[in-house]
Amino acid sequence: MIDLDDIDTDEDGALTATVELPGGRRVTVEYEFDEEFDYSDDDDDDDDDGEDDVELVEREDLPDLDTMQETVKHSLARLTEEILEAREREVVEELTEAAYEDDADEVDMAEALSALKDDITLDGVIVFGDGGLTLLYIAPEEYPDLIIYCLLDDDLEIDDLMVE
Repeated sequence: MIDLDDIDTDEDGALTATVELPGGRRVTVEYEFDEEFDYSDDDDDDDDDGEDDVELVEREDLPDLDTMQETVKHSLARLTEEILEAREREVVEELTEAAYEDDADEVDMAEALSALKDDITLDGVIVFGDGGLTLLYIAPEEYPDLIIYCLLDDDLEIDDLMVE
């Protein structure tokens, strides 16, 4: 059973909370709306710039806090300790291979893998309205001031990996 703590909403009305995942991983979880919504309070739908904008959703059409909590709990319940460990291991391997692909002969890959493995930490999870998940990792020594985004597919396998 997933228990959300410190439940709040951000400036957009999306849920933010903390949660303890399997393996004692304490992370921040954020709900991400699937679509953009209209930030303005006026009902003026006229667009004077002539461009076609993304279809916006009205604030009142967004899910309520209870719905967001249920979506988050249901999605996070799928993350077992084995899945979290496997994804972390795969993230470490993919990032290390990408970082040293040109210098593989000159670098001790086992040492590079070990350094990142010791440094990386699951810091957060983004849950989308459709139940999709993105794991957020930090590695302050190896990737200072950067966040590692690991988008998972429906089978909780890595769909995309990026560092920003």
